[in-house]
Amino acid sequence: MDGAAELISIGELARRSGLAVRTIRFYSDEGIVVPTARSRAGYRLYDAGAPARLELVRTLRELGVDLPAVRRVLDRELSVAEVAAVHADAVEVRIRALRLRRAVLRLVAERGSGPEEVRLMHRVTRLSAQERRRLVDVLVEGAEESVAAMVRVAAPDLPEDPSAEQVAAWVELVELMGDAEFGEVFRRAPGVEGPVDPRVERYWRLVWAVNGWEVVPGWVR
Repeated sequence: MDGAAELISIGELARRSGLAVRTIRFYSDEGIVVPTARSRAGYRLYDAGAPARLELVRTLRELGVDLPAVRRVLDRELSVAEVAAVHADAVEVRIRALRLRRAVLRLVAERGSGPEEVRLMHRVTRLSAQERRRLVDVLVEGAEESVAAMVRVAAPDLPEDPSAEQVAAWVELVELMGDAEFGEVFRRAPGVEGPVDPRVERYWRLVWAVNGWEVVPGWVR
């Protein structure tokens, strides 16, 4: 069998790969799976390895891998394992964002929240790690060393799959931490001994709720 006899038409390639002809044309035009030759009538012809390459392309695309990365895999500039590692991390980030979005939506539905509260929830749940650290830094600035250390160790952070209750606690906590008057009260708190201001006690209960801890510190009454 000569080389020309081994070439297959785009229609045959579509049948073998299960992809639509227009999809194969798109991948051809993008330089992902290019035709080996053209027939005398100008039709695209592919070699016998094209179905396997298309199957790999389809698998990677279904896993969310972008076309430039797919092309690099086919060109052997990257291995499938290298691409998978990068995209697994990206997917993990998207999953966390979707879980958080789901929790916010559930809370909005439960509360029957209006536009202002929805915007507030959306904003505070999207705070970056740096913005969250800044909230803590401002809160403990000038506080007793023991209190500052405790706040930093117990710094609140929403889990990867928060409940609606944890989101509600986080929204209230961020508002509380951003309140200048509360900050003054918090920094004057006596630490682990003595009476506790109700707002300071509320802060710690919210921290415990956000972090998903079951036991409230004994000094929080």
